[in-house]
Amino acid sequence: MLVINKLNATRKAIASKRNDYLPVFSATSITLAILIVYWQDLTILANEALQSEAVSHIILIPFLISYLIYRKRELVKASFAFERLGGKAKLVSLNDIVGVVLCLSAFLLYWYGSYTFDALEYHIISLPLFVLGVILILFNMKTLRILIFPTLFLLFLIPPPSTITYTAGAVLANFHTQASYTLLKACGLDVQLESSYGAPTIMLNSKSESPVSFAVDLPCSGIYSLIAFIMFAAFLAYIISGPTTKKITLFLAGFSILQVLNIIRISSLVFIACWLGQEIAMTIFHLLTGWLLIFIGMLVLLLMAEKIWKMQIFASPSKSSPCPKCEKSLEKKEEFCTSCGKFLKKSPIKISKKFWIKITALLLGCYLVTLSIQAPVFAIAQAPEAITLESPSGQETNTKIFPEISGYQLQFVYRDIQFEKIAQQDATLIYVYMPSNTSDPTVWIDVGVASSISNLHSWEVCYVTWQIAQGRPPLVTVLNSRDVQLLENPPIIARFFTFRREANYVQVTLYWYERTFFKTGLTVERKYVRISLLTYTSGSGDYASLEEKLLTIGKAIAAYWEPQKAAALISLGITFQQHLLAMAIGIVAIAETARHTKEWRKKRSNLTLFERFASPNEKLILQTLKDLSEKTKITTTDAIASAIKKTTGNAMKEDELNRLLNRLEEYKLIQRDIANVKDKPVLIWKP
Repeated sequence: MLVINKLNATRKAIASKRNDYLPVFSATSITLAILIVYWQDLTILANEALQSEAVSHIILIPFLISYLIYRKRELVKASFAFERLGGKAKLVSLNDIVGVVLCLSAFLLYWYGSYTFDALEYHIISLPLFVLGVILILFNMKTLRILIFPTLFLLFLIPPPSTITYTAGAVLANFHTQASYTLLKACGLDVQLESSYGAPTIMLNSKSESPVSFAVDLPCSGIYSLIAFIMFAAFLAYIISGPTTKKITLFLAGFSILQVLNIIRISSLVFIACWLGQEIAMTIFHLLTGWLLIFIGMLVLLLMAEKIWKMQIFASPSKSSPCPKCEKSLEKKEEFCTSCGKFLKKSPIKISKKFWIKITALLLGCYLVTLSIQAPVFAIAQAPEAITLESPSGQETNTKIFPEISGYQLQFVYRDIQFEKIAQQDATLIYVYMPSNTSDPTVWIDVGVASSISNLHSWEVCYVTWQIAQGRPPLVTVLNSRDVQLLENPPIIARFFTFRREANYVQVTLYWYERTFFKTGLTVERKYVRISLLTYTSGSGDYASLEEKLLTIGKAIAAYWEPQKAAALISLGITFQQHLLAMAIGIVAIAETARHTKEWRKKRSNLTLFERFASPNEKLILQTLKDLSEKTKITTTDAIASAIKKTTGNAMKEDELNRLLNRLEEYKLIQRDIANVKDKPVLIWKP
């Protein structure tokens, strides 16, 4: 008998421990659903974060989001328990339908973005929408509200648009250079400011040597540090304790601190170059850039928050006296203390069959929908002949990497080694299609290869965006800029960029991006490639026919490179998803309208009956709750009892108070809710 009792106790302990793993199962399921849909996009972002300084802040986003969720862990657990207070849930609820609507909207946005030139940005924008839908399907609206900020924090994964980056970077570079120049002049250094061409430059004159130049270009402007700082500031503003006005003031102060630190950094480099030489100065520059600048700025900001504004980052635990009734609630296996509203963490959180059904259906649905979309950001192509990148004399001279075009002869021209060093590309190869008929246009092929997509700049940035950012007119007059589709499966989107130069000739450009394999010594690596087709004409009125010519050749090259086709085993179809989304939105609208109408009528009827037949104690409790909720959000049962005693001078019995509160809840006159008190859940009553 003793052995049987021990076995039963062990079985119960194991079951209880297994049920406590619900948060772990939930986080794992959401992560797995994200990876099923967004694996390719996240892989590209991870590569960019490691290769490009502009998006290096992405590396820390998973850790920051994990910490945000960790701080809300008790609130999330309490939201699970709160859902069970409403009784037995239906297999398919309104929250599930709304979650499906959000997920379908994310899928359609994902699909639409795949047929644009900025597919990665659209995909990442759809990610928070998808996560919100998954949270709502697996849990409830309460959990969604708790996790909405960590979910929206995913928007920092979006790579900043080059137009905004270059424009803001140029403004900051000019401001910081002017301020540093003024500071250096005031300190007696012989410096000059040069900004007639290119990035603003500080010239340090020396008697023994030629002038030393310090160009404040995009990385030196502090724009990348600013992007990372905005992310950290948003994180800090969310976790710090204090009023909203102080948080806004703190953010603005932090922005100013970062600008001052960057001015000091630039000025310090010129000072060091004057005393110790340019080589040592540039070495220190690399040590003082990026994350160290952000660290110093955040440290100063934290000190200001604590010393000046008296704001707390880590909330101190409340020193309230322990509630003697919590133990009784635990013995009754209640989720919350009926008196103080404290969430009883020792209560096991059971994993229901409904939860397992939802997880299985969600993962299967994500897999099937992903198969039906089949829209990678960059087509994975297999070039007919792998190009060797180890030396300028590699196999890039092999013209078999491009198809034969009727009426044209393909030739390799040269490899631009100098441009490779400037743009930090692995290769820049130039080919040409020479026409047999002199009346046909000559078509040039510019092939750029790099480990990071950030190093393969768009043509618009070089000729337009950078010039405008420097306060100068564009180098060209844009005649046409539009997206075109080269292939359907997988979708390859190219962009036309047609412009006129000062010499009155027109350049027609068609370019797109892919990923393929290149030989790098003994290994073969997958890298990004930008293929640009160029042709020229002397007039600006006949470029439309040239665009059609380039489009024909572009389609032939895209097909020749044999991109991996999407083999959809089961296809739901975009049209079906659109119809399903419309139907789900209709169901939600009808159900919500019917629910609100029913509740409004029921509440109105109950209020009429309440005013006529309610007991004095019921009226007293309702009025006390209304008055108390205007003063504080901690309207627990204990708080209501204390307010009643203070008002009437007599204490109401606990059982009687709980009974009347439950009755008022049945009449829909009051409702239970969870209040967030320093990231701790408390069960309260709301009128």
